Amino acid sequence: MPTGRRPKLQAKLAAARDLCQAFATMATRRHWRFSLIAIAALSLSCASSAALAARTTTDPPRLVPWSKIGDIGLGMLKSRVQYEYGSEGDGFHVLQRYPGAPAVCGKAACEQGFYLLHGSRVIVTFYGNRVGEIGFSTPYYRTSSGFGVGSVIPLGSCHKTTANACEYRWKGFVLNPTYHDSPCNCWIKVGLGPKSLGTTGPNFLKPWFFIYTSHGRVTGFYWALRFTD
Repeated sequence: MPTGRRPKLQAKLAAARDLCQAFATMATRRHWRFSLIAIAALSLSCASSAALAARTTTDPPRLVPWSKIGDIGLGMLKSRVQYEYGSEGDGFHVLQRYPGAPAVCGKAACEQGFYLLHGSRVIVTFYGNRVGEIGFSTPYYRTSSGFGVGSVIPLGSCHKTTANACEYRWKGFVLNPTYHDSPCNCWIKVGLGPKSLGTTGPNFLKPWFFIYTSHGRVTGFYWALRFTD
C-alpha cells in the first residue's frame, strides 16, 4: 500500500472536524454572531466532511484485475454503489447524462460522474442501473501482489505479427496498439480471453481495458464493459 496519500488526507479530514467543533462551540457560547445562513452552511460543510471521512476510512484498498476497486465493481448495481459511496448531491458528482446506444445503456440513459476518494477522482459510468465503466489514477488501490498506479510493467519480449513487426504483450494486454490510426501510448486488452482481440470497430461493445503509463510506470486505469467510440 502506498504511503503518504492516506495519512495526509486523514489529517485534513481531522482538521476539518476539529474546526467544525470549534465553530460550534463558539456559536453556542456566543463568541461570534453567527447568522442563520452561516450556521446552516457550516452544518452542511461539517456533515460533508464527516461523510467523506466515513467513506474514506471504510473504503478497502483492493484492486481486482480488471473488474473492481474498493467496493465498486463492473456490473454492480448502481443502488449498491450509491449505498456505499453516496448518490448525486451526497458524494457522487454527475459530469454528464446521455442516451447512448441501447446496447450500452439499455432503456435508461448512461450517467457519468465521479467520487472524490483518496485525493483524486474515481470516475464511474452507470449503464442504466449498473456500473459499466471505471477510471482512476489514485495509487491507493492495489492488487494482492501490490500492483497499481506507480508500478512498473515489464516490456518483455518482442512478438512479430502480421500487423506489427514488434508487438509487446503483458498479461493479455498489448502495448501501443494502433487505435484511431495512431498508437494509444497505453496498454490495451480487448475482450475477456487470455489474449487481446484487435482494437478495431468490429470489437466495439465488448469489454476494453486500458492501462496508461509514463516511462514504463502505471499512471491510471480505465475499464469499460461495453466500450464504444
